[in-house]
Amino acid sequence: MAGKHEQSPEHKKAHDLADKALDAAMDGDTAKAKKLADQAKQTDPKIADEMNRELEADRRQAEAYRDKRGGER
Repeated sequence: MAGKHEQSPEHKKAHDLADKALDAAMDGDTAKAKKLADQAKQTDPKIADEMNRELEADRRQAEAYRDKRGGER
C-alpha cells in the first residue's frame, strides 16, 4: 500500500515527469530528458530514488526473461 507521500499530488506529478524523462531518453532526446528529470526532482526530491528502484526492478525482470529464453537476442 502506498504511503501518504506516494499519494500526494506533488509525487504523482513528479512521477509523471520522470516517466516522460525516461521516454525522452529512450527516444534519444537527452536535452528534453534532462529538463524533465530536473523538473521531477524539483517537484519531489525523493523521486530519483523511487525511479532508480523501478528501473532496477525492470532490469532484473528483463534479465530473468532473457535468461529464461536462453539468452536469445
